[in-house]
Amino acid sequence: MVELLDCTLRDGGYYTDWDFDPLTVRTYLSSMSRLPIHHVELGYVNDPQRGYSGEYFFLSPERLAQARAALRPDQKLVVMIDGKGYTPDRMGPLFGHLSSLIDMVRITVAPTALAHGVSLAKALKAAGVKVGYNIMYLSTFQDDIFKIAPAFEDKDAFDSLALVDSYGGCSPTSVRKLFENLRVALPDKPLGFHGHDNMCLAFANSLAAIEGGADIIDGTLVGMGRGAGNLRIETLLVHLDSEANDHSLDYQALSAVIEPFEDLRVQHGWGTNLPYMISGANNLPQRDVMTWISKNRYSVLSIIQALQRQSKSEVDTAAYPAQTAMTDTSRPVVVVGGGNSVRTHLDAIRRYVSKTDALVLFASTRHLDLASSLGGEQLFCLPGHAAMRADVEDNLSTISGCIVSPPPRVTGCVPRELGVPVRQAQPLAAGAEGSIGPVSDISPLDLALGAVAALGSEECALIGFDGYATASAAEQELSQEVQRMLDLFGSKHPGVRLHSLTPTRYALDVVSVYGLVSAVH
Repeated sequence: MVELLDCTLRDGGYYTDWDFDPLTVRTYLSSMSRLPIHHVELGYVNDPQRGYSGEYFFLSPERLAQARAALRPDQKLVVMIDGKGYTPDRMGPLFGHLSSLIDMVRITVAPTALAHGVSLAKALKAAGVKVGYNIMYLSTFQDDIFKIAPAFEDKDAFDSLALVDSYGGCSPTSVRKLFENLRVALPDKPLGFHGHDNMCLAFANSLAAIEGGADIIDGTLVGMGRGAGNLRIETLLVHLDSEANDHSLDYQALSAVIEPFEDLRVQHGWGTNLPYMISGANNLPQRDVMTWISKNRYSVLSIIQALQRQSKSEVDTAAYPAQTAMTDTSRPVVVVGGGNSVRTHLDAIRRYVSKTDALVLFASTRHLDLASSLGGEQLFCLPGHAAMRADVEDNLSTISGCIVSPPPRVTGCVPRELGVPVRQAQPLAAGAEGSIGPVSDISPLDLALGAVAALGSEECALIGFDGYATASAAEQELSQEVQRMLDLFGSKHPGVRLHSLTPTRYALDVVSVYGLVSAVH
């Protein structure tokens, strides 16, 4: 009979920083003890690390002992360690004193790092601890079991082996065949499967793994786990109960523990979506895909293509004339951001542009529909695929030019028939914020402030850089990026007056647009 491993607190910690309400944990452990769950993976054991993570990332003997006491005697208590961050000499100090509390340590290991995983396993065995491999990226070797042969050539080094569909891109047919082959290679070892739900196949793949000979199936409550999440273990519990036809499942215990994790799902929003599906189908790390999607600079297709490409021969290498300095450098440049304050204070901004003869620079195509209302000479920046928006070409009648970064760029950023002259300017940070495949990441403000420098203006006035009253994790990251750009511009161009005309939460001088337009000279 197949055994179930619940890793809700361990895998779900990616959403909560491994902090869980004590009442939720008590409910969890109580329900686990009443359900046909054979293994409970409570969290990680780790050395101190930079950044914050909660207690289920740094499990203590006291917490493990409490969990051990709450579970049934026949249930196995499991912990995990990320193999890439450790050397064999740390295994004894980390786990030796826990050998009486835990039943197994599972090591996450990539197929290309199996030799290192074996060395860690041997060190753990020497410390008196049972060892399981969690071999990641199943979809990259699902058609060739020999790619993970080093994992089972030394069969005494480990006690169980699980395959992880990290990208959630495997098919049931492939999973079943792989486990059939793996069962032949390891007839006496417990074999496990950990499915991710990018393609909504975690349940089907788990059943296929069982058909192929898997002994242990991983899952989490409500599918809680990194990215698209995992197999919803309650689905498999209900399915197995129905198949057994004895209806022995404790539905009261299951209902009690589902409730708090449903609340967490509403709060954190895990589950699959189109980017997760695409990352799964293309064997791409979902974290990378979601990072770029959240920045809202590039199309989903271009992100996938850029992450798949390994050479700069497949990118946009077109060169355009360089943006030159303005004749009158005393003219202010008004950089238009994406905040709502642009629309709120539109009339005052229009009067300011008229009064100062400012050059208006849209940091992106956001608010480009206001171009005809703002007046003045106008340019706009194309840091990504903003020009693909359907309404862009309808708002170019007052635009005199477009500014792009130097090559290489993500293919398609500059449409072939844009309809306005294109110039290029060196971004302020020159892509120091990172890269997307072979191309530097250029944020809207990075390019806009680089354009301000190229224009040679002595004054840069920002509008629509509002900041966030409350921010998601992605918005917090973008906010930090904006502040870094503002600080960098101040240090690189101390002679340029940099200020905001509209309210802002950034650390930035503010000169009210209303004071400027009402000033008497």
